[in-house]
Amino acid sequence: MVYQLKLKVLWVKNILGLGIDQQIIKQQYPLTIYYFWPRTEAWEQLKSELDSKSWLKKEEKIKILNLASDIMNHWRQYRDVDSVESVKNKFLEASFIDTKS
Repeated sequence: MVYQLKLKVLWVKNILGLGIDQQIIKQQYPLTIYYFWPRTEAWEQLKSELDSKSWLKKEEKIKILNLASDIMNHWRQYRDVDSVESVKNKFLEASFIDTKS
C-alpha cells in the first residue's frame, strides 16, 4: 500500500498548530492530533508519535519532521509579516489552514 505523510499547519500570529495526516491514494486520515507551538514542544511530540508507528518509513519521518522544523523557523522569524497565503507558496508540501487571526 502506498502512502504519504502530510503536514497540516494552523498558522496564527501567536501560535502554530502542527498535525500529521496519512494520505492513502486520495484519502487523508489523521495520524496525530494538532500540537501547538510554542505552548508545547510540538516537534518533539510529533517525533514521538511518528516513532511509535513502526510501519512508517524512516525517510518519511525525517522528511516530515524537517518540513515541520522549516515551518517553525519561518513562523518564528516572519509570523508578523507573512500572510498564510505567501507561506503556502513557500511550503507547497504542507497543507495550511488560515484562521484570519
